[in-house]
Amino acid sequence: MIKDIHLHLSHYIFLLSILIMGLVSYAFFAPFPDRQFGVVILTSILYIIWGIAHHHLEGSLHAKVMVEYTLIALLSIMILRGVIYR
Repeated sequence: MIKDIHLHLSHYIFLLSILIMGLVSYAFFAPFPDRQFGVVILTSILYIIWGIAHHHLEGSLHAKVMVEYTLIALLSIMILRGVIYR
């Protein structure tokens, strides 16, 4: 795993940047639930795109991988929607 992280360090830094920007934007828009939800949607879409691009470049892109990233993103959206609009 350490070797994989070292080989694709720029990929993981980019993913971390997406997630940190999503978290910062989510906190920034705390008084505006609709904008917070927009941030969640955008971050999820970028996460899916990152996953597809990463696995494409790695040579391991399959439908199963695409479904996995999409389901994780949808689960995150559903959970955070419940948190935002409680």
